Amino acid sequence: MTQQQLKDTVQQVLIQWDAQRSAIEKAYAVNDEQKTSLIQPAIEKLEWLIRQSGKVENKHTGTMHYTLEPNNYDERMDFIKLHVSSHYSVIQLAMLYDEMKKKAARLRVQQ
Repeated sequence: MTQQQLKDTVQQVLIQWDAQRSAIEKAYAVNDEQKTSLIQPAIEKLEWLIRQSGKVENKHTGTMHYTLEPNNYDERMDFIKLHVSSHYSVIQLAMLYDEMKKKAARLRVQQ
């Protein structure tokens, strides 16, 4: 994926997330039975976008990671999936989206 395609895709995913977020938060606030079916597409979309960003090497550790991957991404995503019925999963997912958005903005500035 080119940098322009990635930029456009990030923008589209963030628009979708903004549209979904309030419905997800409301469903969790009232403990709606459909809350997990509402959050699942947002989880999958973030995972897909992170994978599409491509891998880069960390200069300090030499390990490979996805370009848009937030800190402790795997552990945090595991938490979300294990506790998908908890409102803390929504909080954590929102934080991951925010951090991914910041990384994408930083990449645009660097190039």
